[in-house]
Parts: sequence; structure tokens; C-alpha cells
Amino acid sequence: MIRSRWLAALCLAAVTSVAGCGSEADTTSSNDVVGGKKGTSTNDPNGASSSPEVIRERPWEVLSNKGETYLADVFYAEPIENEQVMPWAIDGRPVIDRLVYPTLGNPNLFVRDDAADELVMVTRIEADAIAHLAPNAPASTDGSPRPLTLETDDANDIAFFLVAKNARARATESGNAQSPGDGVYRITPSKMLVNAEPADMPDAFKRRSTIRFVFDQAAMQNVPPGLYDARFEVRKNGKVYANVFEWQYNAVRVFQHESEEYTALNVTDTQVSVGSAYATITADMLDQFVDNVNGSSEPNVRNAAFITFNGDLHNGGSPGSLTESTVATTYNDEAKRVIAALKRLDYPIFLTPGNHDGYASVGHVPGLVESFDAKVGTTLEGVIDLQNNIAWPDYSWSALSAFLDKSHDTVGGLHRDIYQGAFKRSPGDSFATSFSEVPRSDRNMILYDGFYQWKKTYGPLYASWTFAKNRYVSMNTYELRQHRRTGWGMYTVNYGGGVSKVQLDWLDRELVRATVAAQDVVLVMHHDPRGGHLGKDFGYYFPLLNYQSIAQSTLNYLLGEVFLPLICKNDDLDLSIEDRDSCLHDGLQEWMGPDEDFDHEGSGYFLSGVELLQRIAQNSRIRTLLIGHAHLNSLEMKQSGDALVPNRIALDDKSNARIEALELANPVRRFAWENGDATREGSRAAIAATKRTVAAWRDRLAPMLAARTSQEMPQKMLDADDGGPRELAIVRLTSNADLSDEKYGAQSMYGYSVLHVNKQAGGVPRINRVTYMINAGSSEFDQVATVDLDRTASFDSRAPTNPAAQLFKW
Repeated sequence: MIRSRWLAALCLAAVTSVAGCGSEADTTSSNDVVGGKKGTSTNDPNGASSSPEVIRERPWEVLSNKGETYLADVFYAEPIENEQVMPWAIDGRPVIDRLVYPTLGNPNLFVRDDAADELVMVTRIEADAIAHLAPNAPASTDGSPRPLTLETDDANDIAFFLVAKNARARATESGNAQSPGDGVYRITPSKMLVNAEPADMPDAFKRRSTIRFVFDQAAMQNVPPGLYDARFEVRKNGKVYANVFEWQYNAVRVFQHESEEYTALNVTDTQVSVGSAYATITADMLDQFVDNVNGSSEPNVRNAAFITFNGDLHNGGSPGSLTESTVATTYNDEAKRVIAALKRLDYPIFLTPGNHDGYASVGHVPGLVESFDAKVGTTLEGVIDLQNNIAWPDYSWSALSAFLDKSHDTVGGLHRDIYQGAFKRSPGDSFATSFSEVPRSDRNMILYDGFYQWKKTYGPLYASWTFAKNRYVSMNTYELRQHRRTGWGMYTVNYGGGVSKVQLDWLDRELVRATVAAQDVVLVMHHDPRGGHLGKDFGYYFPLLNYQSIAQSTLNYLLGEVFLPLICKNDDLDLSIEDRDSCLHDGLQEWMGPDEDFDHEGSGYFLSGVELLQRIAQNSRIRTLLIGHAHLNSLEMKQSGDALVPNRIALDDKSNARIEALELANPVRRFAWENGDATREGSRAAIAATKRTVAAWRDRLAPMLAARTSQEMPQKMLDADDGGPRELAIVRLTSNADLSDEKYGAQSMYGYSVLHVNKQAGGVPRINRVTYMINAGSSEFDQVATVDLDRTASFDSRAPTNPAAQLFKW
């Protein structure tokens, strides 16, 4: 059992109060709940040092006393970081507003037998909301969170509850002040801590204070093992004050103990859609998964510690959903369906985002859609006017119209160095170095962004958690700049992977913490950073294109209510039925190349796929990758000396033809290659020109790779720190939705998996076994097989000795 005092040893007394080794810059704030002071420090961008300066908590982070990243950005749910026109509130309720940890998609695991374990609830609260409790905290001398005291009595307090599912209707979701009862446990914090507010902290973040409520073993002694909703409420005169209360479903699981050997479930690529027939193969399949695991008598399922999820929770629309009223409300409608399913789970679920979760639009309606809607009296202005809780400050149709005029020539949005939110972000250890606010007038006026719905519904876009001797690091691999994620509904042009320098900087610190704690790392992500497609053509990173709207031929087909694989057919392409069927899904692109507007570095470019792979190759704590995206099960095992990072593109004629077909298969992306020229769309001349442009991109990409790898040979796996062997298991898992082309016998292989963490030779618990479950219909799932991951072997995804390749055909 790993319960760390290691961070306390590194960060001294500051960390014993919830691992808060804060920044040391000067702090003062007139809007702070209480005031304080701090100084400066530096950060090692390579994460090579295990010094406190490298792994200490940044002013915007919240770490546990085990070194987990509860929150990589405590401001993730702030209004300024989620400004869009369409509402993200669910049935009028902002799901995540003040209670930012734990949440449905980023829960807390608490172990009763671990004397050092703590439950922490993190809130963002306005000073006015608790002024009647006379908050007081001493000034901070080192930037760490400060002890907070409140003047409370039975009628005036901040009350916290853990609520079992059987009491949810009467306690979790109530607007009234709650009392302990059957299934309702009031817990009192053993300490309260308020974050310091440095002088360089953006003013928008100072409108609320970050307060952590810590519950130690004594505070949790009356809570039995189980899964609970988390609820907090501010009380005045015995009633909920000013509507300041919030709850998060399934946010805390209490264990009696944690075993080094355990099982976890994995479900991924649910791609929940609410669009007519598409809901039956996506949203209904999620309901069937929930029903099955909740009712399972199989011990490895029934006793699973938690669920991991590898991305694409949402679909972001459906193939036939193109009208303004449908597209504008899609993410919100899908989120309602997702919550309805996930809150029924008997397990906590850690959610990792994928590309379908992060599509966005600036509101340029494709011309044919606009004409089609006009015939039935629908306009975008009218759709917006019907909404309550519009999330864009001081919204007006005239302001949106002015923005649409301003961005007329760039229908995907103005090119800005913003991934999401209101700030240009850079690696750094102070607000001044890491946050640069972009004025609202210089940003895109976003109609909707799926990532905003995610953050306001499920939790942060990346985080980490530990269980027994394992550290799980959940990454957002669709971290493209916002204007690169735009489109209309599920139709966009860039859906492969990418990560920012800021997220890589955070990963560096995560890996140092794992090294200090002697933990094996499982990276949970959606995309494969090696690029290519379906385990082929590694090193080919797809170029980022400008969204150019949707071609008329595609719209004619869809609006004529004819949705067949033939939509992707082109006489110049040799695509199988499966390829054509998948061309409107996302598996065609694995990872994206650099953003040539912003990713220049000297004479070269920042390649996020290469940067991530180099970290995987060089850090022996990483032993397992869990990925999704391609809707299939596959296994690979790499050993010391095996190459991960190619330093050149080696594409033969067949590979070149395959890459060209992939670039042309999606009609929306093909239209982008053609620069939105509707007069030439799909013509043989246009396709020939596009092929020449694809070839030119390959010629540019080759030296980019060579420059970033800076070696004559590809980056190879290194030995373990102790000089022993080093292996890496790459485990790709299939879709839960009925979207898989992979076959098990004659059946489509979609379902979920059981991950077995046990000990092989050497005695280190790792994911060493996988059980594949296939959807057999009517909420029944059959066990296909359990395969062992031989960590002494070396095989690729299609090797005859590969146990997954022997089971599945793809």
C-alpha cells in the first residue's frame, strides 16, 4: 500500500496541509475571503528533478497528500473559462459551479484502513456567500493554503453530506437544508484551508475564493464503505442561504481497504447521441452497460474498484443532425442523457475526454442548412432566443451578428492561441508566466464548445488518481486550439490527437511524483500519439486544416434523409464498405501535426505526438497505455530497444495511397483540402490537386520529425531505473456503442472490458490481464475471453502470437 508521506518530506509542513506547496509570489487581494502573502520560484520544464520546486503545487492546482492531481486547474468551471452563447446548465442547474471537486467524472477514492487518507472537497465560493460566518485566516508567509476558521452554530454553517443512492431523491437533490438520516451522513471537516491569492492572479479568478474542506479518518469514521453523492450547503438561520448548495452524483467511494491486486472496468467510446436512430446504437448501449455491470454476479465485475473511460463520451451530434435547433443544443441534450445513465452506476467512473467531446462552433450556419431551416421558419437567432441561462456575458444577437460578419472569411473562427477559455496558457509556475488573458473582443464568440459542456457537467479535462501501487494519469489528447476544433455538429476536419505544452509540463511533474512514490503509471488517453491509422503508418501526423463549412453535395445527401456508407464513395477511391461506413466517424485520424500558425520553435516545429512519445520512452514508470478512438480491441507489447518515435516517414506506394484515401474519405475534410471551393467540390481535378497537396505535406513533415527526434535512429524504449527490463503494454479497447467494425466470429465486437491488476514475475502489480465482454443484446454481455499480457514478450497488434489478434478480426 502506497500512502505517502513522500510529498510531506519534500515540501515540509506546507504539504501536510493537503499537499499545498504553493507559489511564492507576492499576494494581496481586496476580493479575497481573507488576505495573504507569497514569493517566487522556478520550474524545471523537463521534470527531471525530484526537488520540491519541480513537483510542488502551482497556485492554480490542488494536489492530494498522496500527490494526486485532484485539479490541474481549479478555475476550470469558472464562467470566464466557459463563455459560449448556448447554455451549459442542465434543466436550469449549473451542474458544476462551486463544488469543483469531487465530481461525477473526477471522483474521490477514500480508504478507511489507511490512517493517512483524507477526503477533500474543493469549493469556489464568493465572499458574500459566507460573510455571515465571519471567515478568518492568517496571512500566508509561504504561499501555501491558510487555515480558515468560521463562526458557526447549528443554524449557521457550511454543511457537507455523503448521500447513498437510496436516499438521493430526498436528500441529494433537495433544495432544503438536510439532516443526517438513513443513507445520509453529515461529515464535519477536520480542517479548512483557503488558497492564497497572489497579486498576479487574474481579477476574474478573485471573484471567488478556493476553499478546501479536509475530512480525515476521524471525520469519516461513521461513513460505511459504499458509493456516495457529495453535497454541500451554506446555511443561515437554519435554511439554505442564497441558493448556495450543490451536489455531485457518485463523487465519493469509501473502501474499507485497498488491495494491491484488484480489478477495474473499462468502457469507452460510448459516443452518446440523442439523434433518432443513432441513439439506439449509442445512448441505449450506455444504458445497457450500466444495467449489466450493476446487475452482474461475476466477481471480477461486481468487485471492481472503479471504471476507467478512454474518451468520446458524447457524439456531438448524429450523422443526420444538421438543423440549427438540433446542432445548437446537441451537447446539452446529450449531457442530460449521459447524466441519467451514469448516475445510476454502482461504481465511480473516471472520465477522460476524446475528440467527439470537444467539437465547437462559432455559429456560421452552412448555407443549405440555413435555407432548409428558413422554409420551416427556423433561424439561429430564434433558436438562441428560446434558451434560458445563456452563458455568454451580455449576449445580444447584434453582437453575434457583428462577430459573424467579422469572421466571414474564416468560418471556423479567428485564429487565436487559445485552447479553450479566456487565456493564452504557457508552462510556468506563476500566473504572470502561465496565464495571459485575451480580451473578449479579440476572442471567438463561441456558439457552443463541447469541452465547456464537459467541464460544467463532469469535471476537469485532465487529472490523476492513485489506487494501491498504481498511478492513473488521465490526459486530454484532443487538446487542439479552439478554432481547430470547430465545425457544424459532428462534422469537422481535425479530429486526431494533440496536447499542449502546458499539459506536457503537468505530465512531467506527474511522472516525477510517480518516481518518488515508486508507482507504476497507467496513461489513460483517447488517441495514439504514434499517429498513422489503425496501427499502420506510424509517424504520419495529419495536417491541421481550416474548417470551410460543409459542401452542398454532403448536405443534399443528408438532408434528403438518405444516410448510407455511400456518402463517402468517390470514384477515385478504393474504399472497403467498412472504410466508407467509418468515414463519418473519427478513427481516420490518429494524431495531428503542428499548428503552423503558433507551433514554430526556432527553425522547426513543436510536435506534440513526438514530445509525448519521448516522455513515454524515457520514463520507465510508464508501463501501460489505455487508449480508445478506433472502436476495436488490440494489444501491443514493447520491450527495451523497441522503437516508439519514428524519425522519418517511411511510406511505400501502398501506404501513400492509403494516406491519400484517408485524407479524402471524409467529405467535410475533403472540402477543406479544396479550400471550400464549392464549384470544384469532389471533381477529379480537385481530388488530383488535393493529392498533390497531401504529398507536399508529407515532404514537409519528414524534416519536422527528423528535427524533433534529433537522432539518426528512432527513439527507443530505455531500460528500467534498476537496470532491468522495461516493457510497455499498449491496450486499445473497443467502443461500447454499436459502431465497431471489428468482428468476433460473425458478431460486431462492441462492449466493455475488465482490467485485472495482479502480479507477474517481479511482484509488481500491473494490468496483466484483460477480460473482453461483448454486447449480446438486451443488457446482456457475454464474456469473450480473458487474455494474459505477457510482459516478457514483444509483439505488434497483428502478430500471430498476439492473443487479441487471435480473437478479433479488423
